Amino acid sequence: MTSQKKHDYHNIEHGVVETTCHLGEELHAVTSNAFGNRVLNIRMFRVIPSKTGHTGYTRVGFFLTRNEARHLRDILSDVVEDDDAWDIVDSEPIREGIE
Repeated sequence: MTSQKKHDYHNIEHGVVETTCHLGEELHAVTSNAFGNRVLNIRMFRVIPSKTGHTGYTRVGFFLTRNEARHLRDILSDVVEDDDAWDIVDSEPIREGIE
């Protein structure tokens, strides 16, 4: 019987955002060894236990290469500084149903 070598992701946490739209969860920015590269791992972290008692990282998250992370940074910078993007729109629904 052969045993597989456990993968060491060498995770480094770079920042935490306490989210107000996801009560009981935080958004973590972590770099990890994955997919044969160093990637940015954006993950939700449950602080308050779920109904089943789970705390810690959830399944919600995604990996980005450095170039993808740069592209996301540029998009976020643009939208954060665009005052019109933050105006509440009353004439349109926020989410439309699937047709």
